[in-house]
Order: sequence, then structure tokens, then C-alpha cells
Amino acid sequence: MKPNDADELDGRLLRVAMETPPPPPSPEILKTLGTMKPVRTRSRFGAFAAALAIGAIWPAYSLSSSALRPDLGKLPPAWVAIGAALWAFAVVASLAAALVPARGDVLPAGSRASRASAIAMGLVVLFMALWTARVPGVSVRPEDIGKTLLQSCYGCGKYVLQVAAIVIVLGVLLLRRRLPVGAGRIGLAVGAAGGALGGLALHFLCPIATTPHIMLAHVGGMILSSLAGALILRGLLGR
Repeated sequence: MKPNDADELDGRLLRVAMETPPPPPSPEILKTLGTMKPVRTRSRFGAFAAALAIGAIWPAYSLSSSALRPDLGKLPPAWVAIGAALWAFAVVASLAAALVPARGDVLPAGSRASRASAIAMGLVVLFMALWTARVPGVSVRPEDIGKTLLQSCYGCGKYVLQVAAIVIVLGVLLLRRRLPVGAGRIGLAVGAAGGALGGLALHFLCPIATTPHIMLAHVGGMILSSLAGALILRGLLGR
């Protein structure tokens, strides 16, 4: 067969293939297409709202079932309000940055999450380090309850880490299929949110009002929680 004959045969076969109508779809395909429905898109704030609601259950129970700190009514209202606002800001800002993608993005960004949580934690650190309010004769020092500074930090630090552990577990469950990169930095924000949630509850519950105790137990617990979150999410979800 000559080359020209082969080209002519290929051309005929191509024309026949183009002119031949496709076979009708099978009944199985038609049945499947008939049952298909539009998929509801994931809410940008659904994971954030779920994690915040579930993570807040234990702190809310602690606040409702335990006695509030005895000096709460005599502390400067501005200190109580600003401190609570900063703790709450650290919770919301860190958790939102970790779980809510920026508008137009599909997945949360690790750089944005770590930056937001670092700023939020930094504000809490500065406030608590520069302004610790106490009421003489009412506010408690570690020695007033027969404890050293480190002994007084154990219970509060443990509480913060336990609250943060719940939030970290929620973060792992919510992000397990959504983190191609940046798991460690997003984990840092998740852990910071959980630690700040525990710190927010202790702001109203812990009777010890000294700066070293608050910095080591409350603030330090938040920082340890952020590091734990970074290590855990990086180890479980990192690529």
C-alpha cells in the first residue's frame, strides 16, 4: 500500500467515525443522572462555629458550676473588661484564622493563621505583664494558700492544657482532609485558641492574682497549648 493510499484510508475512517452517532446512554447511567442533586457547598464559618461551640462547653460549665474568684467584684472594672476582651479576641482571632479560609480561598493559610495567633497572644502577654490588678486582703497569693509559685501554677496550667486539648482534637477532625501544607502553623493557631479559651475562664475563676502566677500558669499555659497544637497537627496532618 502506497503512502497516499494509507492517508486516504485514514481520512475515510475519520469521516465515518465523526458521522457515526454515539450510542445511547445505558439505563443505569440515565438512572444515576436522574437521582443526582446539587451538592451543598461548605460554609466558610461552619467549622469555626462548631469548634467554638463544642470547645466552649467545658469552660462554660466551669463558670456556671464553680465559685467565681472572691475579688472579682472589687477589681477595677476596666481591668476585668479589657482582660476578658483580650482573652476572647485571642480565642476568636486564632480559631477563625485557623479554620476559616480568606475570601476567595479554598483552604486556610498557615502564614495568616500563625500571624493572627501570634498577634493575639502578644496582646494578652503585654496586658497581663504590664497590668495585674489585685485587691489587698481579698485577692490571693500562692503563700496565702500554703503553696509555692510552681505549685500554684499546676492546677491552672493543667486546666488550660485540658481545655486546649479538646480544641486541638476538634481541629484535627475538622482539618484532616484540608491541609496540603502549613499544618504546623495552623496547629499553632488552633492550640492558641484552645489555650486562650482556658485562660478566659480562669480570668473569672482563679483567685490567685499575682503577676508571676498569671504569666506562668494562665499565659504560659496558652503558649504551651499553641506549641502543642503546632506539633500535633504537624505530626498528624503534615505533608
